[in-house]
Amino acid sequence: MLPLDHEYYENEKRFLTDATLKRYMRARKWDYEAAKTMLENTVKWRRDYRPEQIDPDYIRPESETGKMYFNGFDNHGRPIWIMRPRLQNSKDGERQIKNIVYCLERGIRLMPAKVENIAIIVDFKDAASAHNPSIGTCKKFLDILGNHYPERLGIAFVVKSPWFFFLTFKMISPFMDPVTKNKIKFVYDDSGKQDTKATTNEWVHIQEHIPKDQLETEYGGDFAFKFDIDTYWDRLLQVTGKPYKIIDY
Repeated sequence: MLPLDHEYYENEKRFLTDATLKRYMRARKWDYEAAKTMLENTVKWRRDYRPEQIDPDYIRPESETGKMYFNGFDNHGRPIWIMRPRLQNSKDGERQIKNIVYCLERGIRLMPAKVENIAIIVDFKDAASAHNPSIGTCKKFLDILGNHYPERLGIAFVVKSPWFFFLTFKMISPFMDPVTKNKIKFVYDDSGKQDTKATTNEWVHIQEHIPKDQLETEYGGDFAFKFDIDTYWDRLLQVTGKPYKIIDY
């Protein structure tokens, strides 16, 4: 732990909770030494990166198009993080990664009591290969999620997955923890044209996992939602705090 008079001490204290320790132990299958090393690396990373202090004004340009936002909760009360690659509007790799971290931190603050992870919808509708994140960016995302936010992913739904995503998924799969990989589900749509043999991961109907009043109409729900950056951004900061609500992790 940092000295009591260190300006980051309170943040670190709030992070190093019993719940955090249990998540790291579960992530390393209750191997104490492995979990200890993993947690030590995260503590060092957080001291340097200061994820809960990322400036919202710096991140906002990444969110203007609605390529990433939170909307609704799944059957288990997990905040739903929606990603739409077709709306990619940035080539700034560093800010893209910080946006991911920013969203993770905000998502944690959206979790109801006793909920520890999030649900993700990756919607590839109208996406072209040019919108696909680079292998390097994908690996950084997996590294941050797996090593610094363990047990925070509850489930991920891939919607309208194109051929190039299957190729990328195949390339990054060796870098993924098997448990994390199995949390990725591919979603049936109404076309009946899915190549279900393109992956060994499970295919599901998303309506069975998310209440209709929490699921956008685009995905078969009853929630008529239109993204507006001003409304969304103001509400997100109102609920999760500006700069951030101080929370126990």
